[in-house]
Amino acid sequence: MRRFPKKMFLVLTATISVMLSVCAFAYQNEPYDFRGIKWGTKIDKLAGMVLTVDGGDLKAYTKKSDDMVMGDAKLRSIQYVFYKGQFYCVRIEFAGLSNFNRIRAEFLHMYGKPEGRQYFDRHYYWAGGTASVTLDYDELTETGEVGYKYMPVQSRIEEDERNRVMEGAGESAEDGASNGQ
Repeated sequence: MRRFPKKMFLVLTATISVMLSVCAFAYQNEPYDFRGIKWGTKIDKLAGMVLTVDGGDLKAYTKKSDDMVMGDAKLRSIQYVFYKGQFYCVRIEFAGLSNFNRIRAEFLHMYGKPEGRQYFDRHYYWAGGTASVTLDYDELTETGEVGYKYMPVQSRIEEDERNRVMEGAGESAEDGASNGQ
């Protein structure tokens, strides 16, 4: 009987660990798009988008032909957010507890049990490897928000921010050294 090589055992163990961790970040029916627009799509590939906020690398758009409903819930607005021209995030606003309850029921059915602790039955979060989904409702203002984020671009934003901070720290150190400090 042949022995299982030690290297092969380590590779197999590492592979299984990675597969289990990826599965742990998924939830049922994780969205790979929003209303037919795939995450990461370039803005120049889309028609009917109207720029509403220009924040440099982050730009928000509305879609001329958007239907302002989600299931049976009525929506106030839908914003499509792009980072460096790539579809990254959706921000949806609605009003009223009845709309919140309709969206919550649909999301629980569609995405299953949310991740982690939910706050006062008014904040829900589903974490995935591709996309995260949040649902929030504020009883004081009687308004709510749904958010979708494409996680690969979110990671890129965080990496770009870390690089900016590191570059800034390096420049500060160089300035101090050149001033004789």
